[in-house]
Amino acid sequence: MNQSTGIAIGIDVGTTSIKAHAFTMDGKIVGRASLPTPWSVRVNGQTEIDIDVLADTAIHVMAESVPGSDLHGSVIGLGITGMAETGVLVDARHRPLMSAIAWFDERGKNELQELDLEFAENFSAHTGLGFKAESSFSKLLWRKRLGEDIPVGSRWLNALEYIAYRLTGTSITEPSLASRTGLFDQQTNSPWIPALDQIGANATLIPELHLAGTSIGQVGEFAPAELRGAEVTVAGHDHLVGAVGAGATGVSDLYNSCGTADVVLRSVERVLTNDERTTLVARGLSAGRHVIPAASAILGATRSGLVLGRVLAMLGANDRQARRAIADSWDPQNESEVSVSEPQDWTNEVTISLRGDVSPTDVWASAMAYVLSDTNALVHAADDIAGPYGLATASGGWAQIDGVFRGKLQVMPALNRFDGEEPGSRGASALAALAAHHSNVPLTANLAVAFSTPLEKELVQ
Repeated sequence: MNQSTGIAIGIDVGTTSIKAHAFTMDGKIVGRASLPTPWSVRVNGQTEIDIDVLADTAIHVMAESVPGSDLHGSVIGLGITGMAETGVLVDARHRPLMSAIAWFDERGKNELQELDLEFAENFSAHTGLGFKAESSFSKLLWRKRLGEDIPVGSRWLNALEYIAYRLTGTSITEPSLASRTGLFDQQTNSPWIPALDQIGANATLIPELHLAGTSIGQVGEFAPAELRGAEVTVAGHDHLVGAVGAGATGVSDLYNSCGTADVVLRSVERVLTNDERTTLVARGLSAGRHVIPAASAILGATRSGLVLGRVLAMLGANDRQARRAIADSWDPQNESEVSVSEPQDWTNEVTISLRGDVSPTDVWASAMAYVLSDTNALVHAADDIAGPYGLATASGGWAQIDGVFRGKLQVMPALNRFDGEEPGSRGASALAALAAHHSNVPLTANLAVAFSTPLEKELVQ
């Protein structure tokens, strides 16, 4: 197929919404669609979803993103990215055995605390994750403590992997998603047996690894006509795929995704050691496999976007103009009788303490000082393992607010703003195009995708 024709679709299955974009081979968006992520919230706040409802919604959004005209050619590839920890246990016939529990749902938190300290320490060393309820392991441990055994032949599929299964009939595990389960040993690149023992499973729970950017098969006849025949790739964890879309995957690159969760990402051209993973986790970061083969991803996250949004809402700044007016007034030299903080555990709570008469500008300055301090700590912790960064790229809504961006420059000098649209779905579509054109060619660690030149030249260097 001529590389100048055809459409690659990238879909980002996020916590808030599911967004798909159709890209031509020169990077132009020619179609888009989105729907809210259809979670079910129970009386006690537990949040989950019927995995087939999620898959149906995602497939519908992908089909809706296909442009009505055939001017740009047919859909040649689908790339699926999104939230990492949410998944589902399926039986030997791939029938779901449970609802997919939201990654932020704290089921399993109490069960984790019942495990011994040695296991907790080894957990971080081997999996690269903090010993928290966010991991898939936590949800499966909760299920086990309820007396629900894991039947022989069962598999664990991330939500994105299940959507890919629904499209192709093939089940796989993508390494960056496996890295967020708490069931995967980063050192051996295989299931971590101590975690599987805790939930009553064996290594067959994790399907065969399959790299992002390689096809797992074509969309079958049972899918919408617009998508049939397209090569499908599980593109992987959204933050990592966003870095691909923003062209920030070099070994000296830093990528900052500025959403509700503010994420700092570094790419490392090797597998980290257990000691390095332990150190990173102790300093508030995590480490796992990248969507780039043989590379590791160091991730640090704060809730900067949540904090800043809550502060602006409290100040009555509810539209873009009002928010920019306050944010752009930021002065790093401003000191006031205000403090802004959050509890130690990730919650939705933001605390603002006033010790005197203060202005909205004073409150905002304190909020900025708080979030920038957290970001600075993460950047330096990542530097200690990955080395000093060179190029730094920021994307997302908060990066587009000048006052916030000036603040970020204080802790990430030479930071650039990504000028393109939708880095997550853009990166997923790039990996989809790679799967369609070069299904047997893995990505290289110097992958840089900006869609400013043809994919053939951009993706395989």
